[in-house]
Amino acid sequence: MHLVFKALRFIDREKLNIFMCYMQAMKFFKFNVLFILVPFISFPQSKTFEIFGSITGEYHSKIYIFFDNNFRQRDSISSEIKNGKFYFRGTTTMPIQARLHMDQQSYIGDIYIDNTRTYVACTTKMKISNNGQDTMNMLSVVKVRGSATDNLKSGFETWLQNLEKSKVSDEEKREAWYQKLATFIKRYPKSKVSPYLLSNAYELSYSQVKELSKLIDTSLSNTFEFKSVLSLLNQLDKSKNSAIGATFQDFVLPDSSGVLIDTKQFRGKYTLIVCWASWCKPCREEHPDLNTLYEKFKNNKFEMIGVSLDKDKEKWKQAIIKDQLSWKQVIDPNAFDGELAKYYDIEAIPANFLLDKEGKIIGVGLTAKEIQTMIEKAL
Repeated sequence: MHLVFKALRFIDREKLNIFMCYMQAMKFFKFNVLFILVPFISFPQSKTFEIFGSITGEYHSKIYIFFDNNFRQRDSISSEIKNGKFYFRGTTTMPIQARLHMDQQSYIGDIYIDNTRTYVACTTKMKISNNGQDTMNMLSVVKVRGSATDNLKSGFETWLQNLEKSKVSDEEKREAWYQKLATFIKRYPKSKVSPYLLSNAYELSYSQVKELSKLIDTSLSNTFEFKSVLSLLNQLDKSKNSAIGATFQDFVLPDSSGVLIDTKQFRGKYTLIVCWASWCKPCREEHPDLNTLYEKFKNNKFEMIGVSLDKDKEKWKQAIIKDQLSWKQVIDPNAFDGELAKYYDIEAIPANFLLDKEGKIIGVGLTAKEIQTMIEKAL
């Protein structure tokens, strides 16, 4: 700029003023061009949303909403339920997975919002267990209006429900599921619904899920949905550890008295390993049936071991007494970060493994009735 003014020192004052005005105008023009472009390069942006909801059935006074998997965040939103109606208002990036629940002991209803206004209809009922002392709120989403993204999700899920009700073989169902997902993802590679649906395709093989994940646009790589796909791939990859016929990975853990229990000592017996926790309602609900199972077969070369994933030992001990568990109980102080949970990729409980006399896995995730049938055939 100094050189410019030096070159212009012999130009008259009027021409110099014209030149200065031109320079100021160009500076102003550059600034405003940058200002205009800011909204286009600032992505993503939060938008205000409203959710108008209705609910029927049995419920308490409040309903809650959180986004993606942020259920532990303090800023999750709650709404009073009045005359079967609830209302949420806030700001978030859209489209986004919104998750509804009634309390900590509640099913979670997933919906997608992509508009300023969304209308949701829900139903719920209370499931009472443990002699009336425990309850589980079985919340379900019946209908969503005002969200094109959720329409994609619910449309596919309706098709899947109909497939599951069909009389074709499990193999044919898996193949139809795979082909339908492939078609969907190819059509909507940039929609969050694609990785959402794929992350729930737990019946597919590792190779199938891996192949379909490659069809998802890379712009979704950091989303909660795609991370859930990676989690499923990890589970499927580790599933060989719990495959039928695989030798169970033995462990040594302390019982309520601090005595170490080694699962190797139960060789020669059919053994049921049950993973649970005092805070897990579904776990506690199945204890009466497991108690009955144990009493029936405990003298017939059959053993049961409960593995607690509690971090609070006192609550674990209280639950043992309250649920009248007479079968062996141990605790992993590292809970879901312990060697057993990591080796078998246990992310949800209850979980169980039925072992034969040689310690090989012959059943995984069985109901008490299924376990009884298998034991009766074996003994």
